[in-house]
Amino acid sequence: MVMSHQTVLGLYLVGLLLSVGLHCVDAEEKTEPSKQSGNPGVQPVAAAQVTGRSTVVKIFEEPDCKSDIQRICKDDIRNNFAVLECFQNERRDIQEIVSDKCSHLLWNYKVNLTKSGRIEELAKSVCEGELNQFPDCKELSTPGHTISCLTEVVEQLRDDRCRQYLLRMAAIVFSDYRLVENMVNDCKDEINTFKCGRVQKLQDANPHSQGSTIECLTKNARELGRECHKQILRLAEIQADDFHLDRPLFFACREDREKFCDNVRAGEGRVYKCLMKHKMERRMSKECVDQLSRRQQLIAQDYHVSRGLVRACRSAITENSCRKGSSDDNHDVKLSRILLCLENAMKNGKNLENNCKEEMLSHRRMLMEDYKLSPNLMVHCKNEIETFCGGGVETGGRTLHCLMKQIRNHNHRKQISDTCRREMSTLMKEADVGEDWRADPVLYEACLPMVESSCKDIRGGNARVLRCLMRHLNSPEMPSACEAALLEIQYFVSRDWNLDPQLHNACVDEAVKLCNAKKDWADTSTNVERGVHVLPCLFRYVYHPNKDLRLSTNCIHEVQRVMHERAAYVDLLPEIEMVCMEHLAQLCSTHTGPGEEIACLQDNLEKLNQECKEVIGNYTAAEAKDTGLNAQLTLQCASVVPQICKSESQQPVGSEDGGLLDCLIRHKNVEVMGPYPKCKAVIEHFQLLALKDYTFSPRFKEACSPDVAKFCNKPKPKNKADVIECLSLQVRNDILADNRHQVSKPCRQQLRQQLFQRHENFRLDPRLQDGCEGDARKFCKNVKRGRGAVLECLRDHRRNLTSICHKLIFLREQEEHLDPGTDVVLVTACRKMIEQHCRAEDSGKLLFCLRMHKEELNFDSRCRLVVMRRMVEQTTDSRLNPELRKACRQDMAKFCLSIFEEQQNSQTELDLNGKLTECLKEQLPGSKLSSACRHQVTSMARLAALDYKFDPILLAKCEDDMRVLCPEYLNNDDRGHMEECLKLKFDANILKPECQLHIAHVIEIQRADIHVDPVLNAVCGVDDNKYCEGKERGHHIVCLYDVLERNPNALKTECREKLRERREMYQVALKVSKLSSLEDLVRQVSISPERNYIILSLITIIGIIFIIGLFCGRSTRRYKLLKDR
Repeated sequence: MVMSHQTVLGLYLVGLLLSVGLHCVDAEEKTEPSKQSGNPGVQPVAAAQVTGRSTVVKIFEEPDCKSDIQRICKDDIRNNFAVLECFQNERRDIQEIVSDKCSHLLWNYKVNLTKSGRIEELAKSVCEGELNQFPDCKELSTPGHTISCLTEVVEQLRDDRCRQYLLRMAAIVFSDYRLVENMVNDCKDEINTFKCGRVQKLQDANPHSQGSTIECLTKNARELGRECHKQILRLAEIQADDFHLDRPLFFACREDREKFCDNVRAGEGRVYKCLMKHKMERRMSKECVDQLSRRQQLIAQDYHVSRGLVRACRSAITENSCRKGSSDDNHDVKLSRILLCLENAMKNGKNLENNCKEEMLSHRRMLMEDYKLSPNLMVHCKNEIETFCGGGVETGGRTLHCLMKQIRNHNHRKQISDTCRREMSTLMKEADVGEDWRADPVLYEACLPMVESSCKDIRGGNARVLRCLMRHLNSPEMPSACEAALLEIQYFVSRDWNLDPQLHNACVDEAVKLCNAKKDWADTSTNVERGVHVLPCLFRYVYHPNKDLRLSTNCIHEVQRVMHERAAYVDLLPEIEMVCMEHLAQLCSTHTGPGEEIACLQDNLEKLNQECKEVIGNYTAAEAKDTGLNAQLTLQCASVVPQICKSESQQPVGSEDGGLLDCLIRHKNVEVMGPYPKCKAVIEHFQLLALKDYTFSPRFKEACSPDVAKFCNKPKPKNKADVIECLSLQVRNDILADNRHQVSKPCRQQLRQQLFQRHENFRLDPRLQDGCEGDARKFCKNVKRGRGAVLECLRDHRRNLTSICHKLIFLREQEEHLDPGTDVVLVTACRKMIEQHCRAEDSGKLLFCLRMHKEELNFDSRCRLVVMRRMVEQTTDSRLNPELRKACRQDMAKFCLSIFEEQQNSQTELDLNGKLTECLKEQLPGSKLSSACRHQVTSMARLAALDYKFDPILLAKCEDDMRVLCPEYLNNDDRGHMEECLKLKFDANILKPECQLHIAHVIEIQRADIHVDPVLNAVCGVDDNKYCEGKERGHHIVCLYDVLERNPNALKTECREKLRERREMYQVALKVSKLSSLEDLVRQVSISPERNYIILSLITIIGIIFIIGLFCGRSTRRYKLLKDR
């Protein structure tokens, strides 16, 4: 700070005036000894002692002190004040460095100086303008009154000459408590009680050391009487301007001042402030630390003792009525009261000067450094400090953090009294630790490296740096000490929503309106429970169904931000911790990592009591909407989310609906997710958790709640798995019965996603897992879980599964065939083909679409294999083939009634292994099927002829024959080679009976149409086009047989030979297939190539029988007539 020319000139004039004043006083003392104080203990410098000398006393020339002055002061001093300042600035007690005679001389000089009327007159002349401003200081004529009075208001004086004069006088006065007006009378009893000195004997040895009496009294300030306490605080306020005036502190901290504050100019409390800033540094001497602590205790009792705070915040204190209820001369307005008042003003949007804010921060830090500055806390936490914190010997705020740690510790929490906990909460509010990280010395020291590396561009204040640290809480670079201190602070911030300034500013009006919060930030009487529940209350309104009651955008943003920051630790979520404490101790004591306690409670949801279960359920439902509340998912998936779910992660504030979680679930198996196995594990953990309650899937809940109430209330579903089972059964029944969907379309869309998830992971299907666990271990133990692999493995072994597992697998197959969009293996393998060929198709028609394109040149081979497997499955039961069921429903009821009814009455039973399909195939030769049904059945028969896998009955009855007689075609049959091989063996009559019979049926069925026999169609296709074009479908093979009979040479050799081969097979088939009814006879004749011959023969025979009958009838009649005659 640069001084103006006027200031320098003023100080120079003050020095001249003081010098003149001292000379005048000395002269007065020499010439008028009778006017000295009547106090018998105060002896002037006697005339006899100075006979022959000048009447003006000059200390530096007095024989009693001359040698001491030359030895101690060294500089050529020619001024009485300079001598006094030299001695007083000496660190040692004055009695240790000067002779008794000199000490006595100095004592008498100072007493005469302070009691002299001349010095009063000089003060009045130097401070004439200020005396007019403070008339009370010149009304009395008591010696020393003017100086004492003006010193009390020195901070309000504007005249530099007057202030400097008073401060130099005060430096002399404060070296001895007996020179302070009113001190002797008001503190007489306390001085005796605490043995702080004697007032009776004024000429006791060591008069200069009597400043220690003030020090002694200040150490016991809280136990002093009212008047004495007032005097001590008054003196402390006066001393606040210059640390020279606090003699014990000055001596104790002189070397520390040179070490830490050498360039800091004395006055206006600057040296105090500098020393307190360095108080916790190791290089600071213990003596100085003790003196600074004593001074801070006085500041805590009376904010006036801090000159910097008073000067910087005077206008703010006045404007905000922070002293309301206290008189101007009240010297015990606590620092905490002023801080709370000013902080409340800031929270209410009032702007304070930067100097005031800096002073507030400095004093908040002071409260956090030393727990002894909070007397109530000292009293109520005494036992806890003794038990857990080593008696409070640790400094720099470490004792307070020790208490915070124990309060936060689940195991010790019961040992911390409620009153101690309340006092800690009060201190946190007084220090406003949530507003600025610098207010907490432990946090500052521990987190400084992290702030400098990760938050270096963020300004302090308004919780900005604390927010940055919370964002980096789980960063590898976060020091453990910083993490611990940060969480200890956040524990208390989480229990008083007011301590988060940004949250308070954004939500205060809504908190008052909706959550019964108090408007006054500084109100420390707020019930703790109320403070805890304000944030959860606000959070409930983030997603309130009534949009008119939802919070403002700014408030939603802040509420979500706070909830995200605290999600990793359950003790930062007091609304959960308070009701789940017992379960945390019993079930989750070993789960202490970020997010682990919440996950543990969620995993044990069924074991929780109703209150805890409800709050965990609500939190989990919110977690599903807003993944930021899932600490583990946020941590593990932070890097992959922008790559696969960028748009979902950028939803507007307050509009989260679970879209991000759904996106992560859909993409958890994509290639990008490969390097993040922990992310996938967290996603699947939440999927398992969501099975406990369908409300944990927000989109599913919103879309299906009405349907669940309508279809699933008897019995009421216990969990999400039951809800999915109920709704899927309803959808399946509607489709199979060809009814209009009763489940709403939005619900069906969400149900599709839930079924897809269930089919993807064996663990997400509890019912299947229970029924097929043994089969899975037996047949699929080496199959990697996930991506539908286990379900696919069980399908491949369906014929070997236990009955209950087989039934469940068939149900899952139905779900996937009725809606191929739920088929994980199909969708995964055919993702590109779906995108290329079936993008516009409905989910239910994906398989049909892929089947239509599977033979295209560039069709993906892996996808083709999956499509073929699904087509094979469809042949086992018409319930797996929606197209067939739709086309042939009436035909099934007409021609295959018994099998159809069996199927209808066994919705949850096994598949019928192709029985109904085989029945429909048998109707092909008679052309009885409807056109649409005939088309479907013909296609299926052709597929079965081309690939034996499409004939489930053939697989069942001819398995051994295929393996023994035709092994070369077991894994290579896409041109009908296996069936042709079996037909040849059939002709040789070497098949097993049951296989022989089935092949006979196949041969009979294929006589219905050349297109059903792909081998025959391949060799006779040209002749068919030549001779049978225009024939109705189903009559082409008959046409070719007619050509063979009439003009065999017209056919190609290959076709002619194949037709003759087929006719021979048919003859054998007729022998194998016994006719069981007239209907079978008619059917066989109708499909026979010699049917015209057979019909003609039958007509001839019938005609002969008719003629014979007529002839016999006439003969019989004639014989009867002859006989009657």
